[in-house]
Amino acid sequence: MARTLSAWSGRQVVFVAVALALASCRSCDSKSSVGPADSVALGAVVVKSTTSVTLGHDELRIDEGKLAVMIEAQLREAGLFTPPAPGAATATVTLEAEGFALGSAEAAEIGVKIHLRISVHPEGADKGRLGDDEAAIGQAPVAKLDAADGKASLQRLAERTTQDLVGAYVRRQKLWRADDREVDREVGAALASGDNELRVEALHVIGGRELHGLAAAVLLLLKDDDESVRDAALGALVALKERGAIRALADSHQMKDPREMGKVLDAIGSLGGREAEEYLGFVAETHDDEDIRGMAKEALERLHRREGTSRPTDRPTR
Repeated sequence: MARTLSAWSGRQVVFVAVALALASCRSCDSKSSVGPADSVALGAVVVKSTTSVTLGHDELRIDEGKLAVMIEAQLREAGLFTPPAPGAATATVTLEAEGFALGSAEAAEIGVKIHLRISVHPEGADKGRLGDDEAAIGQAPVAKLDAADGKASLQRLAERTTQDLVGAYVRRQKLWRADDREVDREVGAALASGDNELRVEALHVIGGRELHGLAAAVLLLLKDDDESVRDAALGALVALKERGAIRALADSHQMKDPREMGKVLDAIGSLGGREAEEYLGFVAETHDDEDIRGMAKEALERLHRREGTSRPTDRPTR
């Protein structure tokens, strides 16, 4: 091959990017699966307040029952789950609320750590999409070191933080349930939001529901400031098997981190095609790092084994 390695510098970006995407997808498999949610019923909502908050001489606790009622009402109103039925899978909601206090008597502040877990039973149900595990922290000043005011403030803070956390969960899940006629518009709007978690979920939906019409919008997020969004964008392109996106990926940005080369070469083998084969062969022959040459050869062998059974579409992306 007569070309120098520098002649491939633009194309290196493609494969680094795609490899990072694959890594991202592997870590987010639980959110990428697609399946019917209509058979999942909302089960028990359990709230545990793990600690009390000391404010002055008073011990304040969160009203667990009130918080559980609020969560159940919010989820039922969202329409994500069906009423219980014999044999239906069940989603169990567990929330842990840990209160804490900061500051001094003159400038007291309370806080709460909320950990939300939603699990679907039995195993094998559509828990990949509806399951969730996340946390948030809320803080607020307290005007007076008064037990009644402090308890009310702590409860409001716990409810507000929980409501925001559950609301974000609902918004992400609704992207999966969007009607086929509206899904491109709704997911596209999520991509343009300022909520990084929602944008990441939208990118998972694009890959999971194979929304090829949004590939161009995905490409724009390859330069996003948030790493999780960039990785999810790459994952979506890999999931879409958009070989036509390779040139645009190469023009997006330059990445030269040798640590990523293993994922880079893996991604090349997954995408396949002539450009991937040429690149892997070129790296295997000319790269100055022996380990990287070896990884390229292995990836090229995997590509050749896959090409006969799984061929991504050569759909151009503009």
